[in-house]
Amino acid sequence: MFSYRSILKQSWNIAWKNKYLWLFGLFASIAAASGSFEYQVLANGLQSSALENSYSHINGLVVVLSAFGSFCAGFWNLFSYDIFTIINTLTVLIITLTLIVTFVWLSISSQAALVVSAKKLIVAKKKTPILNIRENLAKGHLHFWPVLGLNILIKVLVGLALFIMSVPLLFLAVNGSAYLAGVYVLSFIIFTPIAVSLSLIIKYAIAYNVLNEESFCSSLKKSIKLFGNNWLMSVEMGIILFIISFLAGFLLLVIISIFIFPYLVFAANYGLAWLLVFLMFIVLALILFTGAILTTFQVSAWTDLFLELEEGRGEAKLERMFKKKA
Repeated sequence: MFSYRSILKQSWNIAWKNKYLWLFGLFASIAAASGSFEYQVLANGLQSSALENSYSHINGLVVVLSAFGSFCAGFWNLFSYDIFTIINTLTVLIITLTLIVTFVWLSISSQAALVVSAKKLIVAKKKTPILNIRENLAKGHLHFWPVLGLNILIKVLVGLALFIMSVPLLFLAVNGSAYLAGVYVLSFIIFTPIAVSLSLIIKYAIAYNVLNEESFCSSLKKSIKLFGNNWLMSVEMGIILFIISFLAGFLLLVIISIFIFPYLVFAANYGLAWLLVFLMFIVLALILFTGAILTTFQVSAWTDLFLELEEGRGEAKLERMFKKKA
């Protein structure tokens, strides 16, 4: 019988009992922002510093464009130097580019491999299948370009939605009229559900592409239809996972504040650089460790929900509540 509880329980068991999946989760969390683009939209719109974030988004875009322009100009001027400077600089650029490409490949392929691994573990009824990390990573590599395209697409769409929501807020800071405040509230009401819906659609599109071998366009088309027929269950699952992620992040913050932050202050006050570096390394490790587990758990949950919806099973909690009352 379909239930969110069973999906969450099975997803947690997958994440906790199959710790080698954390490697996929670590890189996938970087590729998909812990698989939670919709959380970024909600957090950006609900927090009190939305105006500051609006400026930071626009300023970030300007900085990136400026840096790209400076890089192009510097690269062109590079050839005016001697041959040794040119060779050394090009060597550094090639190594850096190679590392970036490798990192992107690992992130996207791990995201697809995590979906593949989750399905194998979900559909296994009795005996837990033996997962081959290299085989699943190779499977993820086969879907690299479509999954990369879907990740880029959702980042562009979510960024565009955040920018559109930010425009009235920026003018409001200058003008301060009640009309602009109303426009901002209206834009938030309109574009937040749109951005969240697009993020959920992309999750299903990745599943269609990786699990059903659908093309890029076909994955998008079928994911839109699947989401349209099951939008309420998708939103309910998104809210549940958002709450879990928020609580996990809050718990991590409490742990860092109680057990690590006092020692950070002590190391900073007494100039203990080695202790400061060591503690910062522990904080970074905790954040990456938590992100890897959460991403493995979330991807498993969305994959499980996708399989349930594709089979036509399941009913939203709100629908069941209203049926009972009726």
